[in-house]
Amino acid sequence: MPDDDEVPATDLAKAQPDGFDRLLRGAIDLHVHGRPDLSPGLPNRGHDLDVARLARAYGMSGWVLKSHLWATTDRARSLREAMAGTGFTVHGSITLNPPAGGLEPAVVELAAAHGARVVFLPTWGSAADLGRGGYISTLLGRIAPSFDEYAARTPIALCEPDGRLAGRTRAVIDACRALGLALATGHASVQESRAVATYCAEVGQRLLVTHPLHYTTDPAQLREFADRGAYLEFCNAPLVHPDGHLTVRDVHEALSAVGPGRAVLTTDVFSRWVPPEPECLRMFVEQLAYLGWTAEQIGVMVSANPRSFLGEPV
Repeated sequence: MPDDDEVPATDLAKAQPDGFDRLLRGAIDLHVHGRPDLSPGLPNRGHDLDVARLARAYGMSGWVLKSHLWATTDRARSLREAMAGTGFTVHGSITLNPPAGGLEPAVVELAAAHGARVVFLPTWGSAADLGRGGYISTLLGRIAPSFDEYAARTPIALCEPDGRLAGRTRAVIDACRALGLALATGHASVQESRAVATYCAEVGQRLLVTHPLHYTTDPAQLREFADRGAYLEFCNAPLVHPDGHLTVRDVHEALSAVGPGRAVLTTDVFSRWVPPEPECLRMFVEQLAYLGWTAEQIGVMVSANPRSFLGEPV
């Protein structure tokens, strides 16, 4: 046997069976966390460029790079330049948590000027997420000794106490609409997401309801969002988490309720115990294919719908 330092590295794609990329050709993952996201002390996978190259080897066409703390426009630009000519594009985004300024139209405008394509409404910074003791808040509390006090002081509600959409939320949506940006709900409650979806339908704003199965499994509520013209995101992350309560069959049932026409499949993986994003997405779609979803239906959910959400030609 050769010494460890004499064993050649093997690309993960080369270790896959023939046709492993059959369901991912042209896919765009709308929910990719870079390394680092929360902290270099929490490495969730390999370096961004290495994983982007792997995603391209899997047949994918792009990512939306997301961070819970900072705008990803600079990182996305660097990756686009490094991947130039490969057919793989990385889009930047901003999440309107307190460090980014919260529900501020000016922040949206500045992010757009810097190249952002997607705006995520607050995640750990939302009052709804704070109220349920969100996973990201737990991790951030381990990193920053003052975080819990900060988060308790700066929660962001998307609606007024009477349930009406807050004026600042409407202003953010209006800014996204004027700039042609895509909008995602973040970690909003079902009630907040419903109010956002209603207003987006009124003004013609493209909307993604992010991981709705965290908040409801009611098929009627899921169809309600689709009927308002929103896309619904079903991600792989909770299916592979030790504390997750969802399985791929739960996703299968939800997709059966709403149909592939308004569904998007993403990864959102955030931990070192899972493979890199392209392999997570491959596992996800192959399991759905096993449960009966066709290649054409999966292509709609990983390629056509993400492009429509981003405002790109399908």
